[in-house]
Amino acid sequence: MSFSLRLLFAITLIPKTIYAAELVMAISNGSGMPMTDIRAEELKGGILKEFGDALGEQLHLQPRYLILPRTRVEGALLRGHADLLCDLRPEWLDNQTFLWSDAIISNRMIVAMRRERPLPASLDAIAGLRVGTVRGYRYPEVERLQPAIARDNAANDSQNLEKLLLGRFDFIFTNRIYFDWQRKVHPERERLAPYDLKITDFDTYCAIPAHGKLAIKDLNQAIATLKARGTIQSILARYRPHGPS
Repeated sequence: MSFSLRLLFAITLIPKTIYAAELVMAISNGSGMPMTDIRAEELKGGILKEFGDALGEQLHLQPRYLILPRTRVEGALLRGHADLLCDLRPEWLDNQTFLWSDAIISNRMIVAMRRERPLPASLDAIAGLRVGTVRGYRYPEVERLQPAIARDNAANDSQNLEKLLLGRFDFIFTNRIYFDWQRKVHPERERLAPYDLKITDFDTYCAIPAHGKLAIKDLNQAIATLKARGTIQSILARYRPHGPS
């Protein structure tokens, strides 16, 4: 066999992923499990990892995850360092030129607390208190209570929860998917209240730049296909705690 034929044969054995164009998703390091399992600045697992992997496969692109502080993910998309952001809403970002996909995840914003704290009757009942929040996160539905509510910012969801358990404050703003998971797996889960105060239900989406690599039509088609196959539903189900709280 000639050298050129041997070279051609060897090339065909190289995994296709080496040649695949990338799909770069910027990921906020402010989130935690079950949404993201970030270790050593790498996304190792979680809902967004599984969703991104499935989306990349559907789009025939090799997924890569760029871990950044929440305040920098928007800039990464604007500067072309990332192709998309996911699990966000338009009102959470400054830039209004991004194109938004169809909904990918349904969630609920809640006020969570330790077990010994009674359930507040309403948001107004916690006016004037310090509340745990995540730096860079926006909570539009509760902004009307500011400055009556004093934000106590943590670097991420996990730190916010730990500060709650340490008694730094009595309430945190968080989401139901995250808190339900923690009520099942956290080492001090017995100290977390089995109830919470609903703020609002919401859907999240993916954002892409208007003139980026992805066309919004192709992105929505890929999301629709994943929904039709039950892929997104199966991913969420794997991280949904079962049994009573």
